[in-house]
Amino acid sequence: MMEKKPLCKPYKTYDFIRCLVKSQVLMELNLAEFIKSNISIKTSEEYSINKYSKSLEKSWIQLLGMGEFDGEWTEDTFQEFMSPIERQKGSRLIVKKNKVVASTFASSSIYENKEVGRLDFVVTHPMHRKKGLGKSVCISVINHFVEKNYKKVILQTEDWRISAISIYLKLGFRPVYSDNNMKKRWQEIISTHFKDFKIKSINPGK
Repeated sequence: MMEKKPLCKPYKTYDFIRCLVKSQVLMELNLAEFIKSNISIKTSEEYSINKYSKSLEKSWIQLLGMGEFDGEWTEDTFQEFMSPIERQKGSRLIVKKNKVVASTFASSSIYENKEVGRLDFVVTHPMHRKKGLGKSVCISVINHFVEKNYKKVILQTEDWRISAISIYLKLGFRPVYSDNNMKKRWQEIISTHFKDFKIKSINPGK
């Protein structure tokens, strides 16, 4: 897959996010509302939510290969990405019969002397979609950030992942209008797919 040109300045202050590729948009969680709503994790008994384990790495790498992400996930790239201790502690997996079927990484950085949490590479196995697993694994990672007293939680996603964006909106993530182009893209997404959804945006610096 041809690598898309990265956009490294999607936020007024952007030292806490990865570079955005052209197809990506930025979202930020209304953390106070998330905590207030006390959203519960609901999965059937056949699934379990697990923390990172080296015994599950091979299965996790295979799952990441199904996520249509840019680049290739290999053992080396996985080990490099998983090297931060906080990512090891906060990332969550949903497992069925010792196979990883849904996951997201918990990433963190420092912004204005505060820890910022970021959900990275949310993915669900194609045969296990439409079961709420993506939502559940995201909630589990967000709960980790809340327990660690993070003040901001964000994510970056491709603008064509409409099903994923729908989940994020329901969890309380809001579009970030980082510039006029991003605002226009978000307005197109909302008017096309979420016109009946009451959505509040975030305008950095305002």
